[in-house]
Amino acid sequence: MREYVEAVLFDLDGTLAATMEPWDRCWAQYAADHGHIWTDVDRHRTHGHGDWAQYLARVCGVDSVDQVIADCVRAMIDQLEAGHIELLPGVDALLRAVTSRAVTGVVSASPRRFVAATLDHFGLRRSLQVVVAREDQTQTKPHPQPWLHAAALLAVDPNTCIAVEDSVAGIRSAHAAGMRVLAIPSWAPDLSPSEAKLAEYLAPDHRHAQQWLSSMLTESASTITR
Repeated sequence: MREYVEAVLFDLDGTLAATMEPWDRCWAQYAADHGHIWTDVDRHRTHGHGDWAQYLARVCGVDSVDQVIADCVRAMIDQLEAGHIELLPGVDALLRAVTSRAVTGVVSASPRRFVAATLDHFGLRRSLQVVVAREDQTQTKPHPQPWLHAAALLAVDPNTCIAVEDSVAGIRSAHAAGMRVLAIPSWAPDLSPSEAKLAEYLAPDHRHAQQWLSSMLTESASTITR
């Protein structure tokens, strides 16, 4: 069964859209406004983690996590609408190579309002059969629950899914869900050798990721016709 690919599921932030630096700037500014100096320790703790708002509220001494989310999402959507967030190079070609040959989806640790705004802004929603956002499950990345939820919505076995991720937390999450992981690290220094081994393929960029995915989907198609 491992050769057969039914679905390709993509992380959003840092995998499809160049949002990680804007998110980091947003969090750093929010922290500064509340008297906290944002450091690499904070960046490592929040990168790819769905509980970033809880963390930010704690270090900033803010009582309402919902308010943190609302403020940061508003700031990020402003950046999106101002044209300061772009798709990562090669994403259009990568999606074209996949969407005609497998069901696809997005599994994000970001709030649904931002996920929806980003997908609509770049016209990606029509390419996807499922979208999972932070609010959809009680657990978030690095827990495997978001990926398992996406597979359940698609009625496919997680073992027949390929997860495309950029972060350590996301790679751990998808691997724990039993999916094959295609990693395109956005912050390579964060990825240790042991964590890199969790990925079936470590792509240096989206062009190499497309080549690997195309090969996997071709192999999958040949498996079905045997």
